Amino acid sequence: MSTQSRTRSKTRLSRALGIPLTPKAAKYLEKRPYPPGEHGRTKRKTDSDYAVRLREKQRLRAQYGIREAQLKIQFEEARRA
Repeated sequence: MSTQSRTRSKTRLSRALGIPLTPKAAKYLEKRPYPPGEHGRTKRKTDSDYAVRLREKQRLRAQYGIREAQLKIQFEEARRA
């Protein structure tokens, strides 16, 4: 089993994904509704289908605090059920 852990703050991750993961992150999203980083405020182009699916997968992983392998196992279990 891997001992990976998320080292980035939940607030930064929330801003990157555009959803509040914690109550504190909700306050920060109200103040700064744009992604973090140097180019966060610039206008974003329309996301491709792949980008939308990837962002949804990352959102699920962040909300439940699980790794990629764990998400894959849960997805396969749900598909079989």
